[in-house]
Amino acid sequence: MFARPARKTRKPVTMPDDTRTKLLKAAMKVFSQKGYEKATIREICREADVNIALVNYHFGDKAELYLEVVRYAIDAAAKTKLLNRAVEENADPCDALRQLIRGFIERLSETREQFGFNLQFIMKESTQPTPALSQIIDETLRPLYGRLRSLIGQILSLPADHEKTKLCTHSIMGQVLHYALARPVIGFLWPEMKLTTQQRRRVADHIADFSLAYLLTHRMKPATAEPRSFPRKKREAS
Repeated sequence: MFARPARKTRKPVTMPDDTRTKLLKAAMKVFSQKGYEKATIREICREADVNIALVNYHFGDKAELYLEVVRYAIDAAAKTKLLNRAVEENADPCDALRQLIRGFIERLSETREQFGFNLQFIMKESTQPTPALSQIIDETLRPLYGRLRSLIGQILSLPADHEKTKLCTHSIMGQVLHYALARPVIGFLWPEMKLTTQQRRRVADHIADFSLAYLLTHRMKPATAEPRSFPRKKREAS
C-alpha cells in the first residue's frame, strides 16, 4: 500500500533539472498505465533512460517519487503563481479574474502526447485516490482554492465562504477544466477546435465575458437576497 513518506531532504521542486523532469514524465506515464502498486522503479528508469540510482538521489524512494508526480501533474505551484501574479498586477478583481482565466487556458498549449499522460494520471488518481492526493490538496490546492474564492467574492461583494461565491467559483473552474479534461472529446465533437494560440485566446475571453456577465449582475443585488421562488402552477379545473 502507498504510505505517506517521512519528510526527506531532496532537491527543491523548482530546481531546473532535465534528469529530474525526465523521471517525473516517465513515472507519470508508468503510474498512469499500471497504478502505484504495480509500477516499479526499474521500469520507470528504463522509460526515462536513466540510472536507477538517480531515483534515490532526486526523490528518495518510490512513495516520494509518486508524491512529486502528483504535484507535477496538478502543477499547483504554477497555478498559484498565476493567481498571485493576476492579483498583484490588477487592482480591479474583474481584470485579475480575466488574466487568471487566460493564464489557465494558455497552459493547454502543451503537447498532445504529454497532455494525454497527464490527463490519464490525474483521472486515475481522481477515481482511485491514494493518500498522496489528500496531502497535495491540503498542501497546495486548498490554499489556492481559498484565494480564488476570495477573488470571486470581491467581485460579488460576498464573503469567500458564501454559498453563492462557492457556486460561482466551481462554475468558472468547470468551464476551464472542460477544455482540459474533455479535450479528447472536443476533438470529435468540434474538430475545428485545435486550441491554437488564437483559439485559446478566444476561449479564455469567452469564459471571462460569460462569467463576469453573471458575477457583475449579481453584485448589483443585495447580498442578503434570497433566490426567487416561482409560484406554483394553479391546478387546472377539471
